[in-house]
Amino acid sequence: MDSMKNIAMIAAGSIATLAYQKYSKPVMRNVKKAFNGTMKKVDKTLDDMM
Repeated sequence: MDSMKNIAMIAAGSIATLAYQKYSKPVMRNVKKAFNGTMKKVDKTLDDMM
């Protein structure tokens, strides 16, 4: 039973590693794009207040 748990944890870690390697750059690009868009909106709002 304990070995099955170990095998499951190794498989989950392997899948997570592969997913991170494949999708980290596109996800980070989208996060950066969304963050920059939000910052531009905040900056514009603050400029309009002044």
